[in-house]
Amino acid sequence: MSHKHYHGHRHPPRVRGLVLPWLLLALARGPTHGYQLLEQLVGAGLPVDPGILYRTLRTLEDEGTVISAWDTEGTGPARRVYRLTDQGWELLATWARYFEDLREKLGEFLRAYGELPRDTG
Repeated sequence: MSHKHYHGHRHPPRVRGLVLPWLLLALARGPTHGYQLLEQLVGAGLPVDPGILYRTLRTLEDEGTVISAWDTEGTGPARRVYRLTDQGWELLATWARYFEDLREKLGEFLRAYGELPRDTG
């Protein structure tokens, strides 16, 4: 698997800051257990340490953004399943508004960057 590098780093510095909104988006798709969330984040290009993911989920639960329950159906060990609360949906909507604004600003930045003279010497 190929990874982009940014100034000597595997990911841009703010990629860690993208984990929370992607986590909320994954939970908005339906109740999900931690391992599925981890797979979705990795699939979105946001590798996250499992310990950090579970700490984040606990924090979100403490804040009332998500709730969890044990899923004991099926074979295998019980798994904790997480889902968004109304507060979680509100936080996701806040992130979406932020990204809409950011998209506009990034477009302006990229247009201005594209207009810069290129020094070929």
